[in-house]
Amino acid sequence: MSCFITGYGSALPERVVTNAELAPMLGVTPDWIEANSGILERRWVEAHQAASDLAVAAVRDALNDADTRAEDVDYLIACTLSPDYQVPGIAPLVQQKLEGCPGVPAIDLRVGCAAILYSLQLARGLIESRAANTVVCFGAEAQSKGLDLHSRSADLSMLFGDGAGAVVVSGESKMPDKTREYLVRVDDILIETDGNFAEDLIVRAPGTANGARWLDAEQLAAGWHHGSMQGRTVILQAVRKLSDAADHILVRNGLSPGQVDLVIPHQANANLLAALARKLCIVSDRVVMNVDRLGNTSCASAFLALSQAHKEGRISPGSRLLILAFGAGFTWGAALCRAV
Repeated sequence: MSCFITGYGSALPERVVTNAELAPMLGVTPDWIEANSGILERRWVEAHQAASDLAVAAVRDALNDADTRAEDVDYLIACTLSPDYQVPGIAPLVQQKLEGCPGVPAIDLRVGCAAILYSLQLARGLIESRAANTVVCFGAEAQSKGLDLHSRSADLSMLFGDGAGAVVVSGESKMPDKTREYLVRVDDILIETDGNFAEDLIVRAPGTANGARWLDAEQLAAGWHHGSMQGRTVILQAVRKLSDAADHILVRNGLSPGQVDLVIPHQANANLLAALARKLCIVSDRVVMNVDRLGNTSCASAFLALSQAHKEGRISPGSRLLILAFGAGFTWGAALCRAV
């Protein structure tokens, strides 16, 4: 049984934060941020906004695009690194705010920036096993609220923006009633994990590995509640593992990189995307990019890039799409899709 992406949604905060505004907080220059990330600006939530608020807006947008009612949803799969609360996850909060789907299973996945791949794999399994017919997968972030706006964390805090993206996944190859020339069929997904790199991209606290208390004054003073990253390791491993995943999934489907019409990658930073395109021998105009305008939106990133490609009309019948993502854990992988 095949599964299809039938709707795409996105939501962004209104506040735009430029490098000129952010740089003085981090003790660097706007040019330094652009040179090291390719980012010019990003979106940040206001004080009253939470990750679930962005998620609900993106899910509604995707349901509207798919011409699907909340009442028809069988499963909600949420992904975030910046939840509203420590417990519960954001999936139940999104279900409650959506209305129309009480009792529907709503779960959170903690797989970092590879969120779109892990959630699509789960959605595909639910649909192929007939446990569900319509699944909504979404990623949402309000990471600006947790950034360490200090020079010691400039290389990490310069990267992140807020936003949410969503897709509706269905077992029915039925076009929405709205004008649409295609559906995107999910043909293959490859996902992997290597826990040996778990501490190279990490938020340590709150956590039960931290001693007698999962968060105390000493840990707060050390900044353990902020993210930390071994930047060189992350970039080198990301390029290597994503290019390997792309090669693997293309070979097992009898395809070459030249037969891919559009690459939808996680938007880590522009330098990583350029290195990945070179490694795959794919021209840059076939790589969807929004990191320059939105920053790294983590779990939402590839969802937003896919929604952008759809709304810009870059997908047409017959298009082959290669989705690539890499995140904390390390988790990574690739998905091969075809517009039909």
